[in-house]
Amino acid sequence: MTDYLQSVFDMLGPGENRYDDPAAWLRLERDLGRGLPTDYKAVVDAYAPARLNGHLYLASHPACAWRNLGEEIRSD
Repeated sequence: MTDYLQSVFDMLGPGENRYDDPAAWLRLERDLGRGLPTDYKAVVDAYAPARLNGHLYLASHPACAWRNLGEEIRSD
């Protein structure tokens, strides 16, 4: 079976993990009242905030003060 998450990491190369903060995800999920996909959180942890090849926007992370995912979800 194909490991799509690993395929994404292989394609994009090593991430910087600038905001890798499990507690930030827990707070956001608690505030939203639902969990977010584990694969999504792994990609965002590795690469956000970023815009990849003009097609994939990982603009926000729940631990980033200036591009906070929770604030963006609530504003939308």
